[in-house]
Amino acid sequence: MTSLISWLDASTDENQRMRELVKLFGSPETTDDLGTGQLRDAISNSLFPGTSVLHVGARYMILVPWAYLTSRHGVAQPDHLRLRVEESERRLVDRFKEIGVQSFIGRDAGRTVQQLPSAAYWSALRRFGIVNPEVDRATAAQLMCSDPPVAEEGQDAFSVWHPSLPKPPEGFPATEDRGLELTNPEAEWLQERILSTCSGTMLAHLVTAGNRPATAFWAPWLDPACRSAEDEPSTWLRDAEAFSFVHNGASILYQRLLAEHVPGHIPSRADFLEKMEALLDNWEGERPFKQELLAAWDLEDFLSRARTLNRGISSSTLEFARAITESAQNPSKLIDNTEVRTAVERRERLMKKANSRFKNERRLRAWTPPGSVSALTFRWQQVRRTVLDVHDGLEKAPEVSHA
Repeated sequence: MTSLISWLDASTDENQRMRELVKLFGSPETTDDLGTGQLRDAISNSLFPGTSVLHVGARYMILVPWAYLTSRHGVAQPDHLRLRVEESERRLVDRFKEIGVQSFIGRDAGRTVQQLPSAAYWSALRRFGIVNPEVDRATAAQLMCSDPPVAEEGQDAFSVWHPSLPKPPEGFPATEDRGLELTNPEAEWLQERILSTCSGTMLAHLVTAGNRPATAFWAPWLDPACRSAEDEPSTWLRDAEAFSFVHNGASILYQRLLAEHVPGHIPSRADFLEKMEALLDNWEGERPFKQELLAAWDLEDFLSRARTLNRGISSSTLEFARAITESAQNPSKLIDNTEVRTAVERRERLMKKANSRFKNERRLRAWTPPGSVSALTFRWQQVRRTVLDVHDGLEKAPEVSHA
């Protein structure tokens, strides 16, 4: 059977978005059943630009350029360079296993891993100016093997990679011995890249001295380092907390409504209803503590900013966001709110069309109730790992040169 995603390497931006979708579809707590992913991404990209659910370590943003630069020596043909870069990335998988790195791309699949680090990190490399923002992954090798364009007077010479990139060790990747731990100079360089390209964002705030995140908090709005941010990052953080809560309620209600639609003759139907009622009761128990937040939240301002960032957000998506927010502020329980029940079912039917579980019995029979419906955290797990990697490197003593 021909792969339905075999085209992913063709376009960097689409590549990244689709790879994230593929990963999200395998994660029950973030599956976009109700079609609100564009609003989720507006928050994620505003708080943490350049990040991805695929990221597992900040040092890949240095290792990937090294794979290209060390593969370039003695190569004149772009196709040959691409093959050498791919081999370098696969050898890095072997090397990480040798030195006992715990978590890295290819840990389970080994050197046969299909998604290489360069695919997972290319959008970040462009966003942080590590690779020229005009260079996508499909054309990088060709540009590296070509004569650089002549710079016009007053302009900097064109370079595929940032000229201040730290130098790779001799024999890379076979000699790589640090794994994903940043050295002090590497962390300082990466911090500078983020600060210079993402000024005024929560990500830039977090990589500055004194803003190290804690490991105990599951969401960014709970972390003191995030809560210390002001101005625009603080506004987006409030958006994140409020939208996460109302979205979580709608998502649980969706699962509860599916349990109602399971044919009555299926023996497990009663168990399904009981499980989903328990999840909805837990959400209802949190609601009193969120009312002050929701009352102060300027939903229309959030929707306006989100649509400025992404003009493709449809009016139906905006209306659905309004409906689920109103339901979270309404004193009646979600399960008793006819308007939001109708809005959730209509939204799922609109998004999934013939595959809607509300009208496709085969799809409904294949559904099983999740053990939990996790709230959106806007890539916080991956962002925190990246930021902590930078702080760990900054806290190391600078290396002493013996030259």
